[in-house]
Amino acid sequence: MKLSSVFLLVACPLVAGIECPLDVSDSIKATLDNGKIFETCTSTTQIHSLFDVLKLSQREFLHFCRSSECIKPVETLRQNIPTNCLITYHGSPRNISAEVSTLYNECAKVVGAADKTDEDYVYRYFLD
Repeated sequence: MKLSSVFLLVACPLVAGIECPLDVSDSIKATLDNGKIFETCTSTTQIHSLFDVLKLSQREFLHFCRSSECIKPVETLRQNIPTNCLITYHGSPRNISAEVSTLYNECAKVVGAADKTDEDYVYRYFLD
């Protein structure tokens, strides 16, 4: 299953339909759409928004997730976005908190799997 498919499945549930205050929404949208934050996170794909990460190849996605300068803004967003309201983003009210959390958790899963593979490789070829 493609990363974007997993992301969309989890992103659909809405929180009670209450919109976040405009000042909160605006600051979160500004961070989401700040391509400069993420411009060094990939060499081949331009990232203009955090959600452009979903268009990355598996290898670039892993690089993004392993890079502290790329994943820290995602973690900061995840910790600071209100979970009890919706943010209108690209024309529709969305549970951005759930979407960012899903992206962050997917990063953790991908990095964990890659680390396990790396560890298995070291044990198999260098410690036997």
